[in-house]
Amino acid sequence: MRPSDILRYYLRDDVIQRLLSVKNRECAVRYGENFGKRPMYFQYPAEIEALVRNGATSFHVSEERWGDPLSLSKESSHADLESNRIGWDLVIDVDCKQLEISKTFGKMLLKKLADEGIRTVSVKFSGGSGFHILVPYGGFPEKVNGIETRKLFPDAPMTISIFLKNQLRDELKEFLEKDYGVKRLAEMFKKPEKELKENDEFNPYSVVDIDTVLISERHMFRMQYSLNEKKWLVSVPLDKNKIQDFQIESAKPENVIADMDFFDIKPSAHESDRLFVEAYDAYQPIEAEEKRAGEFKIENVALDKRFLPPCIRTIDAGLSDGKKRSVFILTNFYRNIGKTKEETMSLLLEWNRKNKPPLKEMLISQQVNYIFSNKAYPPPNCDAAGYYKYFNVCFPDETCRLIKNPLSYYLRLAKTRRETGFKKKKNTESY
Repeated sequence: MRPSDILRYYLRDDVIQRLLSVKNRECAVRYGENFGKRPMYFQYPAEIEALVRNGATSFHVSEERWGDPLSLSKESSHADLESNRIGWDLVIDVDCKQLEISKTFGKMLLKKLADEGIRTVSVKFSGGSGFHILVPYGGFPEKVNGIETRKLFPDAPMTISIFLKNQLRDELKEFLEKDYGVKRLAEMFKKPEKELKENDEFNPYSVVDIDTVLISERHMFRMQYSLNEKKWLVSVPLDKNKIQDFQIESAKPENVIADMDFFDIKPSAHESDRLFVEAYDAYQPIEAEEKRAGEFKIENVALDKRFLPPCIRTIDAGLSDGKKRSVFILTNFYRNIGKTKEETMSLLLEWNRKNKPPLKEMLISQQVNYIFSNKAYPPPNCDAAGYYKYFNVCFPDETCRLIKNPLSYYLRLAKTRRETGFKKKKNTESY
């Protein structure tokens, strides 16, 4: 594309206004193959014109929102960035060299987000052969596991991306195998068939993926209505319901009308809460201190629900949040009081019927089988990050002050019961 054509495109009033509409974000300019100095922030049309006349070919922007973008520097520490960051958007970068596959995967992602209750989403063509899907910060929960969500970058978007990929893996695999086949895909992407497989099974993410390079502090992505230097196409926003209808022709500079904004979308409060809960439930890490084997030996103690610690009692009543983490908690708890795998499975299925909504029984079965196939560990400690306090089941009583783990609570009361010859009253729920 000739410099005069680039200048003509960027000097269009509608394009300039969309470039200037981006607020509270760090901006950067690319000159052909190289980026200019950072940080930058544009406020006036004359600034855009001057940059393009000096050779600017594209404009880029951060997914993080900053209190003061111009104070950022290479010397900024993680703490500096965290204090300056006022929020961040979830930007899902669909990365594939084949546009039609990108469109289908993008459509799957949008449907999954809708299934999670997210209605406010924007989409734009990347300018190459992929798409950017944005879920705005305004709909995020204020805190996750007791930590301000603004501070959870890049961990939270990475966790959510992994969750989405795992949720869509089978559907994507089925589509690619049915509509293309591994042999054809290998030819299309110029790769040996073995490179498209993992453990002798076709891996759909060998040909299309969510680009996680974008998920890092101060990483930039192409701004709306910016040009792509490789194909000289425009990164143009589009109707989220028409991603499958998108055609390359509509991204040619001469055909673009800058009448849609990628960033200016306003979600309902807590619109994304369910997505965060589901993603963190699926991939909540187990802290090192929770993995210590041998801290508790397995005891053969009858299960008397009157003596459950407050957290386990609250979990046992049924949950709406934290259910997957609770499978881990309950399985280890029951195992450590001497329940067999079959007895534990029965107890968890009974518990699951109280949940709203219940978990899939296969998920419970898989976790129980996995836990019983390894060394016995206690349930997470009372202060373990990501557990009891973080999905609101921790209501300590006097005994809680004396222990560090729910299992200790129960065994302490069970021992007291044995030593005092405690007699169970009628209708006591015991197993």
